[in-house]
Amino acid sequence: MAGSSLLAACGSGSGGGGNASPPSDRGAADEGELVVWGGVAPESGPQELVDAFMAKYPGIKVEYVRYVNDEQGILKLDTALQGGVPIDVFFSYGTVDVVRRSQAGLAMDLTELAREDELAKAFVQDEPISTLVDGKLYSIPTTHFPNFVVINQDAMDAAGIEIPYDWTVDDYHRVAQEFKAAGFDVGAYNVPRHAAAGLGGDYLYKEGGTESNFDHPLFRQRLEDTLAMEDDGSIFTQERISAEGIGGYAQNYFLDGTFAMMLDGTIAIRYIKNLEEYPHDFRTTFRPYPAVVAGEPYFNPGVRGDDVQISSKSQYQSAAWTFVKFWMGEGAHFMTPSGKVSPAQYENPTEELYEGLFGPDADTLFDVEAFEKTFFAPEPPLSVRSITTAYTEISKIKEQIEGEIRLRTKSIDDGLAEMKQQADEAIAAALS
Repeated sequence: MAGSSLLAACGSGSGGGGNASPPSDRGAADEGELVVWGGVAPESGPQELVDAFMAKYPGIKVEYVRYVNDEQGILKLDTALQGGVPIDVFFSYGTVDVVRRSQAGLAMDLTELAREDELAKAFVQDEPISTLVDGKLYSIPTTHFPNFVVINQDAMDAAGIEIPYDWTVDDYHRVAQEFKAAGFDVGAYNVPRHAAAGLGGDYLYKEGGTESNFDHPLFRQRLEDTLAMEDDGSIFTQERISAEGIGGYAQNYFLDGTFAMMLDGTIAIRYIKNLEEYPHDFRTTFRPYPAVVAGEPYFNPGVRGDDVQISSKSQYQSAAWTFVKFWMGEGAHFMTPSGKVSPAQYENPTEELYEGLFGPDADTLFDVEAFEKTFFAPEPPLSVRSITTAYTEISKIKEQIEGEIRLRTKSIDDGLAEMKQQADEAIAAALS
């Protein structure tokens, strides 16, 4: 929240990054000294990518700085961007961070550059496929990250649990109960996001974006299902999540056998194949994100993410754009071992992609066939966020009040009413 306040103070909320000088005025495309901040450890791919880039472009020196993408790390990057710390390229992990930094004027408008690039032009086509801020492109997604369900296959087979590929949120709850009955501490880690799956990327807003959507019945349904799953032991209670600091470390509990399934994405594969830090002897399988209603179209709440942005203050914006294009294109394979699949790799999967993603123990550790059927399925399509009015504020309101409801300090009725009122006020203030 401190980071958000800092950024709000320095930005006009109108996409100030677009006021930066065009790259042609900011150095040569093949010369410069870049400082790049990202959330992935250097040894997990970024340093190899940087070394390969500098070998191809010897006139551009690149220093990669790792920041931890948690509350403290996000604040550190926000403060550095606002202050005098030299940063040319940085990664924002999630729509909230992309929108906040873009509207504060800290990111360069990439719209026109993207129109002229073969890979990037897909992000500025008439039908948006990634986050736009006030109709402009301030970030390039470097990963294709659909959400899906990661499952302990050995436990599923041993208990005789059947999980179809065309399942629903009710099926998910039933399966979590069956895993709980089979001896797990809890059956699953998290609950499907009914509104996001049923309504798409702009699920927080009514049509037009001038009013929040928290009176939609899918928000109530998800909260009711969440409390029911806490009560029957299908998922952790909020008290336990807070007491043990489980948030952000769900993979530990999956791989030590505390629960049997979780909603996640390809990042989970990085932990599953790391037997040194996460020893386990079971095979993992996958299923698509559950539908809200059987047979009806829905959305995958996942996104094209790990957004890379160029600082509006960079003195080497042309060189930075050269680096961004390398990361999203020919350098993308360096990131695959860390669980990152680029949009280009998704469109044209190769054996190299599978080798990098799953490693040498692929067949032992993973149901690769189930992954193919899950990850590369054209339906449901990824959701896209096209409305970002007061997005940061609304997201915080939602997170805080949902936490209070799970802690049983606030009823669902009162919580949803407060969400609606506070979110509508935030939207009105942003539009005034």
